[in-house]
Amino acid sequence: MDRIITIGRQFGSGGHESGKRLAEKLGIPFYDKEILTLTAEKTHFAESYLEKIDEKRPSFLSMGLGTGAMNDSFVNYFYHLSPNDQAFLEMGKVMKHLAKQGPCVIAGRCADYVLKEFNPINFFISAKLEDRISRKLALEEHSDVTAEDMEKIITSADRNRSKYYEYYTHEKWGEASHYHMCIDTSSVGVDGAVKLMKLFVEEFGKKNIMPDK
Repeated sequence: MDRIITIGRQFGSGGHESGKRLAEKLGIPFYDKEILTLTAEKTHFAESYLEKIDEKRPSFLSMGLGTGAMNDSFVNYFYHLSPNDQAFLEMGKVMKHLAKQGPCVIAGRCADYVLKEFNPINFFISAKLEDRISRKLALEEHSDVTAEDMEKIITSADRNRSKYYEYYTHEKWGEASHYHMCIDTSSVGVDGAVKLMKLFVEEFGKKNIMPDK
C-alpha cells in the first residue's frame, strides 16, 4: 500500500481513533495534532497559537484571502496574508513533506484538499449526535461536563471545521462527492470503520475486467 490516506471527521465521531487504528494495521504513521507540533518546530508559530486557531476559520477582522487562490504566487506577492492563512500554508507544507516521505494517514486540516496532488484515498467519518455526546462524555477529561454542554461543544467544533474547510477549499465539508468513502460509526462502530477502510485501501485501484450488465 503506497497511498496517502486522509480522514475528515465530525467531532466525537471516532475519526481520530479510526485513523489511528487504521494506520497501525497498515503499519504506517498517523498524524493529527502532531501536525501542529511539527509546524511549530519548523516555523515562528508557537504551538499554543496553532492549537488556538486549529481548524477554525479566521475571524472577520483577520480574514485574508482564504480559498485555493492562495497558492497562486501572483496573489501571494501582492497581498499580505493573515497569520491564519500563513499558518494554514505552513501546515500544508508540513503535510506535503510527510506525504513525500511515504504512506501515512493524516486527519483533518483540509488534508484531502492540500494533498490532492498525491491522489490520496479520502475518508469521512460521521456519527449520530447522541452517540458523539456519549463518546465524549465517556472520556475522563470530560467527567464534569454535562450532556447539554457537550452538545454545544460538539456543535461548535463541527461548525468551526465546516467553515474552516469551506473557507480554504471552496468545497462543502462532509459532502460525499469529495471523499472515496463516508462511514457512519453509529452503524458500524470504530472497529467496523477500520475494517471497511482497510478493505477499501487494499482493493483501491483494482480494475474490473468484467463488463457491467
